[in-house]
Amino acid sequence: MTAVALVAAATPAVAQKVPDRIAITPASAEGAILIRVPVMPFTYTLDFSKNGNDGFMSRVYLMKVEGGASGYRYIARTLKPGRYQLNSVWQQGSWGACLAQGTFTIEVVAGRVLWVGTFETGELLARLQGNAVEAGKTVVQSPSVNLFANGDVRPILIGRDDEGLAAAKAFAAATMSKATASVELAQVTDTAFEAGAGNRSIGICG
Repeated sequence: MTAVALVAAATPAVAQKVPDRIAITPASAEGAILIRVPVMPFTYTLDFSKNGNDGFMSRVYLMKVEGGASGYRYIARTLKPGRYQLNSVWQQGSWGACLAQGTFTIEVVAGRVLWVGTFETGELLARLQGNAVEAGKTVVQSPSVNLFANGDVRPILIGRDDEGLAAAKAFAAATMSKATASVELAQVTDTAFEAGAGNRSIGICG
């Protein structure tokens, strides 16, 4: 994907453990999710809510993908048990694609590392960049944000077959030495939701 140059002020770092620091055991009160994502020249973030609770002042759960050389990377984070919905994808913390018209939920289970799959974000990010260009909003000053509907572009999850799960298990065995819980296939469900109005914060989409 050819990235459009979107310019924003620096944003704060997201509190997120790298996979090799995830320490989930079968007796843990929390679980963990593991996702493989493409690396872009810029940083982007996945924005989740828990049990359908989202909106202004609601807590969001972020997974940040740092920009870098082209390729793929595994990202992970610990979460309390519950159902987590992907609400939006954000580029550089200032441009968001609201996924109200089509997204997915993940059931997090205590004491397990759950393989979600490879999330192919390229098409979503390309649509987001196109929306920013069309709206003439390719430059912003933080904390301003621009939130766009994703339209007919849906999140694409692949690698949820035996081969993908085996690769995730191999990655966990080689990298996640502090996690002794088994890696299992996550329960993922397609869904949609009613987006809130406005353009106020990263948590308003939902």
